[in-house]
Amino acid sequence: MFEKIILRRSDKGPILSAGELAEALLFYQNVHIVLDYASLRGLISYMGMPTLLSLISRPSVSAIYCDETLATRTEKANNLVSHSFVSITVDGDKDVGQLHSIKKRLEHLLSKHGYKKKPAKGLIEGFRRRIPIRKLTDNHFIDGGIVKAAQQDLYEANFIQESVRLALTYLVGTDNIPPNFRFKVHSNGSTFQIDTDLNFQIMNTIGKQYDPNVSDISPAHLINYVLTARTDTILASYYGGEFYTSALTSGIICLKYKELLRRICLEKNELKEFYKIVISEGPSLRDVINSGERTFDEFLTLLDKSQRFREWAKGVNPDEKLVKEYWSEVAAEGWINKLPNKILRYMIGTVVGAVATPLPGLAISVADNFLLEKILGGWRPSHFVERTLKPFINKEEEL
Repeated sequence: MFEKIILRRSDKGPILSAGELAEALLFYQNVHIVLDYASLRGLISYMGMPTLLSLISRPSVSAIYCDETLATRTEKANNLVSHSFVSITVDGDKDVGQLHSIKKRLEHLLSKHGYKKKPAKGLIEGFRRRIPIRKLTDNHFIDGGIVKAAQQDLYEANFIQESVRLALTYLVGTDNIPPNFRFKVHSNGSTFQIDTDLNFQIMNTIGKQYDPNVSDISPAHLINYVLTARTDTILASYYGGEFYTSALTSGIICLKYKELLRRICLEKNELKEFYKIVISEGPSLRDVINSGERTFDEFLTLLDKSQRFREWAKGVNPDEKLVKEYWSEVAAEGWINKLPNKILRYMIGTVVGAVATPLPGLAISVADNFLLEKILGGWRPSHFVERTLKPFINKEEEL
């Protein structure tokens, strides 16, 4: 369990959050990040480029950067509205003009976050050494590119209908969806038309009540979720680990490829249960990172102390419950508490004496903070949770 995860999007939206990244790093042995322009901008804004590069330099962390974003374009000609799946890049700015290369776009991105020109160039060189740049539209991930693969989904009428229904469920709620609405796609190769009887004025009024900041719902907006789901499906298949993306996109993927995300869904539930039962009180690690209560540099210090905990999590049988295994490990310490005080004092005294005056051939490190645990009880996951993780999440426990 918890061997490898690929991070693409936030559970609740398009931009991967630093808190979700921190949770993945704490539990998984290997973390691979699929960065796009928006996610890169968000992580630089939160932790800074030096910290991001330091993170990517760790043996258990890797990343790729996709400079382009896939989207649905809408064009109107002769009263006919057509759509197409396209690739877009941020290739210009009103203040600086055209940005024709990835290097120029990265320089501009860093300048917007306050980095001077010379330091920014050094950071970009480090970025390009550590993080390969990939295209979604060439043959790297799939022959013909992802856009071409997504166009094939438009021919599956039932899948399109159910994908739109699921998207509307997230956007306006089940009760506000007409039971027998029409949403049909007529494909003409690289372009397509959408025939629908949905009232988007009503849908947008309801959607703004759910979330005032949400984008307007339109036929192109709804079909774009199909494109996103196809993109994530191909990336998940290519990298072969547990794939973490938005809840809505995951739902659409499961309409066709339920087993592809089965493991990550189980592990998400395991982590929710772990926080609810073991951590119990206070916010989650994700919350304290995203709120800024803890910095990412502080988290990296915690991460350096978590190796044993992550190895333990990896060793949990996928058929067992994480919380059950955790409490079984904690209960294994109980035999120490049952020892008579006289014997316990003798054992502790022997250990302390061994540290003060080591016997020949007895290799005990004075610097080992868990010496008594190793000899008397052995390391337990509760040691990390109670002494490191909980105080990190709830600062009051540090007092």
